[in-house]
Formats: sequence, C-alpha cells, structure tokens
Amino acid sequence: YSCVGVWQNNRMDIFANHQDNRTTPSYITFEETECLIITITISTQASAALAPMRTWTAVTLALSVAIIASGGCQALLFRQPAIAARGRPATATSTNGGPCHSQRRTIGASMMAATSAVTPDESVLAGCKLTYFGIPGRGEAIRLALAIGEVEFEDKRVPFPAWSKVKPTTPWGTLPVLELADGSQLAQARSVLRFVGKHTSLYPADPLVAQRVDELMDALEDLGATINNVGQGLAKEEKEAARLVAVSEGGAVYDILAKIDAFIQANGTGGYAVGAEMNIASILTFTNIGRLVGGVFYGVPPTVCNPFLNIQHVRKTVGINPAVIAWYDARIDQQKSLDKLSPAEQILVGCRNM
Repeated sequence: YSCVGVWQNNRMDIFANHQDNRTTPSYITFEETECLIITITISTQASAALAPMRTWTAVTLALSVAIIASGGCQALLFRQPAIAARGRPATATSTNGGPCHSQRRTIGASMMAATSAVTPDESVLAGCKLTYFGIPGRGEAIRLALAIGEVEFEDKRVPFPAWSKVKPTTPWGTLPVLELADGSQLAQARSVLRFVGKHTSLYPADPLVAQRVDELMDALEDLGATINNVGQGLAKEEKEAARLVAVSEGGAVYDILAKIDAFIQANGTGGYAVGAEMNIASILTFTNIGRLVGGVFYGVPPTVCNPFLNIQHVRKTVGINPAVIAWYDARIDQQKSLDKLSPAEQILVGCRNM
C-alpha cells in the first residue's frame, strides 16, 4: 500500500496509489536548489513490532531516481539501494535540479503502475472461505498461511460422509477449494497456497528465491507420492514392513528426506526452509512432514525425521510461530481437548515442544 509524497509549497503533496490509498507515503526531500523526481518503496514485509503475529523482515529494492538538471534539462539516471519496511520508507535526494512538478506526478504514476503487481494486496482474501476435510491433509498449509497472514477466513470442514454431495460443486472434483468474497472458486492445493502466499507476503518477490520455494514444494509433493506408492497392493502387515524399509537409511523415502534436508541447508537459514523469513516453503515443509510422521501412513514411525536436523529446525520454527500457536490453541479449545484432534494434527501441535 505504498504511495508517494512530495514536499512542495511548504506542504506535503501525497499522490494516491492505484488503490486510491494515501497512507504510508514514501518520503521525498530536496533543498531549495534541488529537485527529486520520485522515490518508490514497496513494502512486502512489516516489522515484528508492528505485526506481532508474524516474523517480518524488510526487503531491499533498487530505487530508480531521475534527476533533471537545470539549463537544458539533461537527464541523469542512477540506481540507489534502499532498505525499507512498511511504515519506514526510504528517503533520497537529488542534486543540481530545479522545480519539475509535472515530471514528479508523471513519473510517480507510471512507476506505481509498473510495480503494483508485486505489492501484497490482502484485501483480495478478505471474506474468503477455505473448504477442506476435517483433517490437516492438503489443506493445512493454506489454513496456516491465512492464519500467519492475519486473514480472517471461514474454515469450512467437510465431513467425509458429505463428500459425495460436495464433490460435484468443486472445480476439479477435489479439495481444498478457496472461495473468494465475489464467489470465485480457486482450486488445486499448491496453486491456492501460492496464491495466498502472494497476497500475504509469504511468497518471495525475487524470481530466483520464488523458484527455490516452488522447487521445494514440488519435492515435498514427490515425497508424499513416494511414500503413498510404497506397498501398494500388499496386505497391511506387508505394506507396513515395506514402508519401514522405505523410510530407513538406504530406502527411497529416506533418500528424498536427505535431499530435502540438504536443500534446506543450502537455501535456508535461521530455521526457515528457503531464505531467512517465513514463507510458504517452510509452512508446507511443516505440514507435509507432519503428515508423513502423523499416522497417515501406517508403518512410518514418528521418529523418522530425527536424523535430519534442518528439517527438524524448520518444523520447530513454524511450530513456535505465534500465529501457528494461536491457531492450534484455538483448535484445541474448539475440540475441548488435544486428544480430540487427529493424530496428524497432534503431531503438528507438538512441534512447538521439539
């Protein structure tokens, strides 16, 4: 929701952004003999002090500043790195310029339009409804992303006996489905999670970091498919034995876990799966690993991830996030006790104590 302000005629002129919003202006300063054309800051994260339910960091953005020199209006373009957080915009000044009021307004409008696509817009999610079954499953990461993003939403849980009636009303005959306030239905779990991430500052704006997030999410999908395929068609005891082999050292699932652990080591820091702040990669790691060890796949012991310290660190970091703690505390209150939650959900709750 950044906008632009210019001090002129002994007052601050605030230019509305594309949402007609005039709050959180960027600062523009200049001396009597100077003229700054524009400064844009785009805040994708707020500080922890301003948003105690999140862990936020500032983003670094290259600021393009055009300086129009007096006497012939020759243009000089330079780029200056700036670090800004929501409510703390960067400040810059030009040199050797004269009054250029019309250029300020023109450049400000064009740059705001060019950058608005990467500005988080939580209002898109206002009044949304997430429909999924009454288990963590493929919908839990979306629930937690909405909770961490401080989005108030309806958490609709479909009882399994009612699924046959609900199924024809969904876009693909699957859940989860996210319904927006205008009635639009968004489906496919990872696609919806990515959409929510983009509108809650939980999906990176940097293309390379975003690719790493998507890469890990796809690897986690492979993990689930691999364990699900182990022992298909076998009797229960034989299937459990096959799964135990698969999650033990040298097994197919163990190998994927080792690769995920190494990926986090290379691409994450501070207990986060990718980068140094909360995003949907860490959230999906938390929920998918919880599903793996949470009793969904019989024969997989809850200790299977103990050798993988980076994975465990991510589980702990997400588990102690204030919004995640509040979410599960509310779930326990709803169900009257921890024991009433599904085994997989109990595992997720327990990550705060790892």
